Amino acid sequence: MDALLSHRAALPVATLAFLLFAMVLPTLRHRRQAGGPAFVLHQRVNPFQRLVGAGMGLLIVGLLAWSALYATRGGEPLGVWPVPDAVRWAGWSLMGAGLGLVLLAQAQMGASWRIGIDREPTTLVTRGLFTVVRNPIFAGMLWVLTGVVLVTPSAWTVMAWFDAALLVSLQARLEEAHLLRLHGDSYLAYASRVGRFWPGVGRLTPASDVG
Repeated sequence: MDALLSHRAALPVATLAFLLFAMVLPTLRHRRQAGGPAFVLHQRVNPFQRLVGAGMGLLIVGLLAWSALYATRGGEPLGVWPVPDAVRWAGWSLMGAGLGLVLLAQAQMGASWRIGIDREPTTLVTRGLFTVVRNPIFAGMLWVLTGVVLVTPSAWTVMAWFDAALLVSLQARLEEAHLLRLHGDSYLAYASRVGRFWPGVGRLTPASDVG
């Protein structure tokens, strides 16, 4: 029971920590260092950008609400499935690894990091984690959400994971189309070698449709 209570209390803390360290602080740091905004989901670069951004915003609100309800009401009223404690600890490990992946990828992107697609040109980043996958930040986010599913496995969290995977896939394709227009053959050559979210999976070819 004590271990279960610790999981319940830790989930909202972990959720807020992810938002703070992976979104709020990097946004403030980027504005201070680069002198421009990092949050550009509202820009009309692509007609679907705002729609995907709204979906991601709703997902974040839902995750915050879920974490608070789990902490205050427990798992049974929310339909959380009983699992061995080892599964929950595996979920925490995955959340920690996912956050680490996101933070490292953000650092390696430097001034090119944005939340959304910027009207202003950005440098193509192909070093570090980006030699393994093209979207390590999105991959890390999916690791975090997979961890949430393991800590609080339920029909709701599984559906949220699939929603997140769809939104991330759509956003990645929007960004790929933008980078292809911006960097042309350089991006296509890079994307033909490196997978989208998993090494070797989702590589682009000249005939690929990324729009």
